[in-house]
Amino acid sequence: ESSVLLCLKKRFHRNLIYTYIGQILISVNPFKDLNIYSEDVATEYQQGTLSKNAPHIFAIAEMAHMLSQSSGQEQCVVISGHSGSGKTEAAKAIVQYLTMLYQGSDSHRIRQPCNVLPILESFGNARTILNDNSSRFGKLLNVHLRHGIVVGTSISQYLLEKSRVVFQAHGERNYHVFYELLAGLPVEKKEEMYLQEAESYFYLNQGRACDIPGKEDSRDFLVLVQALEGIGLSDDQLSTTWAVLAAILQLGNICFTSYEKESFEHAAIASDTEIQIVASLLCVSAELLQSAVTHRVTVTSYDRIFTPLSVEGAIDARDSIAKALYYWLFEWLLLRINEWLAPWESDSAVGIVDIHGFEDLGVNSLEQLCINFANEHLQWFFRQTVIAQEEEEYSQEQLAWIPISKMYSKSCLDFLTVKPHGILCILDDQTSLTQATDHTFLQKCHYHHGNSPWYTKPRLPLPEFTVQHYAGPVTYQVHKFLSKNRDQLQPEVLDIFSQSRLKVVSHIFQRAKAAYSQQRELGKRGKGLKPQASTLVSKFQQSLQDLTAKLRGSHTFFIRCITPNTRKLSSIFDVEYVSCQLRHSGILEAIHIQREGYPVRLPFQSFLTRYGLLAGSRPSSLEQREGCAAVLAHVLGNPSDLYQIGVTKVFLKEKARQLLESRWLQRQSWAVVTLQRKFRRFLRRRRLRVLQEKATLIQAHFRGYQARKRYRRLKKTLVQFRTMILISRPLVQRRKRCQVT
Repeated sequence: ESSVLLCLKKRFHRNLIYTYIGQILISVNPFKDLNIYSEDVATEYQQGTLSKNAPHIFAIAEMAHMLSQSSGQEQCVVISGHSGSGKTEAAKAIVQYLTMLYQGSDSHRIRQPCNVLPILESFGNARTILNDNSSRFGKLLNVHLRHGIVVGTSISQYLLEKSRVVFQAHGERNYHVFYELLAGLPVEKKEEMYLQEAESYFYLNQGRACDIPGKEDSRDFLVLVQALEGIGLSDDQLSTTWAVLAAILQLGNICFTSYEKESFEHAAIASDTEIQIVASLLCVSAELLQSAVTHRVTVTSYDRIFTPLSVEGAIDARDSIAKALYYWLFEWLLLRINEWLAPWESDSAVGIVDIHGFEDLGVNSLEQLCINFANEHLQWFFRQTVIAQEEEEYSQEQLAWIPISKMYSKSCLDFLTVKPHGILCILDDQTSLTQATDHTFLQKCHYHHGNSPWYTKPRLPLPEFTVQHYAGPVTYQVHKFLSKNRDQLQPEVLDIFSQSRLKVVSHIFQRAKAAYSQQRELGKRGKGLKPQASTLVSKFQQSLQDLTAKLRGSHTFFIRCITPNTRKLSSIFDVEYVSCQLRHSGILEAIHIQREGYPVRLPFQSFLTRYGLLAGSRPSSLEQREGCAAVLAHVLGNPSDLYQIGVTKVFLKEKARQLLESRWLQRQSWAVVTLQRKFRRFLRRRRLRVLQEKATLIQAHFRGYQARKRYRRLKKTLVQFRTMILISRPLVQRRKRCQVT
């Protein structure tokens, strides 16, 4: 773990935010613009492999595109991470790469998905404690291709957080669209829809954070309107959309009072002003709507029985209507977006999955259990995919596959979902019982799982239980588990809104009514005459199964997004916070799987470039495999269980890599010392030559000086001798004459 953290930290401080761990791409949010997504950068990765260029999300996009054309199998890129880690930006980068480099000559006819992103962000994003623009739904974006050219896109949503419509924690907001509507809608239109300031609505002001610093809701509303008009929404449809949102806000302001009748508590609406406004905005009957909020209808073979609700039950009924209005409006908008983006025809696709990350908050409820269950399921799929990819790589290199010693099972998933006593199964069973409570659900969990290694009871009698997830233990508070799981509108509510005089509202709820009827039919076929309950958990599991089935039929790439710190600063790398995310994302587990075999894999050329000289001589390019074998045999011995040689790569244990590095460093040291010795000898010889030349020059000058001095002395002597001869000659002649005389 420490080596992974050190690697990520060093690269982060050098503005290298992408790192490969096996075939998994780690992306660390830099919280600043690095200018690494330009068209020039994208061109560098075109027609390249993962090992050819530096780690980048464009490399993953290129590989997905390349394999979609060569293998004929659909490709999927799964992006996950904590809120604020950059998942949405990563998805945008992949779409940007594909639409930038693979557009046809008639690209002006292709409608770009970036044009609809303002709609998805306004209706699907909200402020949370960790992120001011957190995506609160999972999405699958399919980029459709024909002969390698982008021809269109389609979007599917998973697990929309409907509970945010009616509840937000302190410091959080509802979905952006509500605040943008109130800030940007013209005054006369706001008066027509009875709209006021955000602080006056219960559904918007629970978090006490109606404004986001740096976000201009009025400007974003204009962008939203432009995007909605761009996908073909008419003025009437836009007005209906604003009316539905206004009605949801009015529903949240409905207050209830209680009165006793026949020793039972009954709920009554304190003021019918809000219910009248809702009925007026949605063009439905106010009396029927009021009855749906305060009564539960039971249909028998002979009659319809109206049972008054308590205040708590009425609040739940009101919130269910609000959540259903928002959910079906979101589904309708997504349908219109897909109709606008739909390709004419395609032969392949690249899917991009953006899903919630593992959550462990101060207070964890049913939403966190569902999210963590989804991550548990995806983590199991991730493990199996990593193992399958490992086995495939060994097979391609014609090496013996080493089975993973630690067999990863679905025990925690079985503990949550196996019938009849899985946690989620118990929750669904208790939800279908009218007399069941959160307490009875908790007691059944304690009874069936008290001795399970995946389950921990509280030491004190508290309404909570702890699940041992793959990323660590998480404690869940069971308060309102059952009421949240009853995610079902009464049939009379569907009838009320399907009879609306607004075409959009009527169409939306007729589709909802058809889906509900189909579900009842399926339930009757499966369980005799008792229809299957439609709960939040059951819908969640169905969505997750659909997503997993799609991933299972595709070749999958994984991108794990990491937040370097909680303060969103560009220069801080919080080691403990990142370490927690690595555990939650399963990266450390993937590393363990790889370490079970041969984690270091180098192509022959790369291996010989670094270690080739360890064999004594560099082999020729035609003998790469034999050269690698010679190096390994010389350093590690032959045979050895520390390495295997494949068709194109050398597979090494970590110990083998360390031995090679140690020998390479020794060779480096020897080479450096040799170079230093040679260079010192060269310097000494050059200095000696200079000294010799100078000595010779000095000697030459000295010999010249000596010769000239001797010459002058000899010349002087000769002159003196001649002078003496000239002087002595007359004397000799006189002496001779004297003798003669």
